Amino acid sequence: MNKRTTISDVANYLSINKSTVSRAINNPNRVSKELHARVIQACNKLNYIPNVAAKTLASSSSKSILLVVPSFTNTVFPEIISATKLKCEALGYNLLVGDSEYTELGEEKIVKDFLSRNVDGFIFTETIHSWGTVELIKNSACPAVEIMDIIKEPTFDANFGVDQSEAATELTSYLISKGRKNIAFCSTWLDHRAMLRKEAWSECLQKAGLDNHRVINIKHKTSFQSGADALRQILHSWPETDAVFFVNDDMAAGAIMQCQRHGISVGKELDIVGFNDLDYAAVINPRLTTIRTPRVEMAELAVETLVNLLEGKSVEIVKQKIPYKLIIRESA
Repeated sequence: MNKRTTISDVANYLSINKSTVSRAINNPNRVSKELHARVIQACNKLNYIPNVAAKTLASSSSKSILLVVPSFTNTVFPEIISATKLKCEALGYNLLVGDSEYTELGEEKIVKDFLSRNVDGFIFTETIHSWGTVELIKNSACPAVEIMDIIKEPTFDANFGVDQSEAATELTSYLISKGRKNIAFCSTWLDHRAMLRKEAWSECLQKAGLDNHRVINIKHKTSFQSGADALRQILHSWPETDAVFFVNDDMAAGAIMQCQRHGISVGKELDIVGFNDLDYAAVINPRLTTIRTPRVEMAELAVETLVNLLEGKSVEIVKQKIPYKLIIRESA
């Protein structure tokens, strides 16, 4: 088996001190441009790969950030993961990702696991945490940022998100303004943001003097299929329904496909709306009316803030409500 090239091998090859090689690799501004070029050329020729683990032990920093998402299968989060990864790389950090499976204890287990791996900071896409998670983060002195929904007081160092209730209220009010009176809601027990949207929908209908009993709660992860199934159940239970607020675009798209199979004219006989404005919302037929959430903006802001905290720089904004946008298309 070939022996892995070490920093000593590079130093011997160049006939210079090992500490000089290390300085040229890790702090190139502290050596001449000529020396830095020689060291990099030698590293490439000898196939030297810096030992990140050893560097971590020496510096007590792994240059890594953990992003915790509730589900790898939820189509909202790949875009967040991608944006976070790009921003981390641009700022010189590695991104690690954990899936809590929509449970507080799952999140706590991930935090405990990655703290043992010397992760530097955390980005959470949930704002409800177990007592254990809060204590682990605070006792570790690792900075942490929450994104997705705005809360009154950040649990950790910063919070950037959308006002879920405000967005759901605007979407429901829009349906009412169109003359829709029998508006159903399709939600999931798994996601607390879904519950916030449901509560806002319910209160909005009550204020308008409309019934708020048409509710379907699915007990599993959302998908096109679950949206189609939910629509079938809604129309069977309440055939007078003239609009459905789906808690996300996945289920809304599945419902639109179900309507097409049964000859229901979406946007005329039945309004369908979603939430998040995923890529396919603008290309399905009919195109989906939804709430656009600024996922990339939240992810980038979280990384920038976290890195500033890690590097001891001043952070002026630790809480910010990020604007959403109602996108009106043919489905409503």
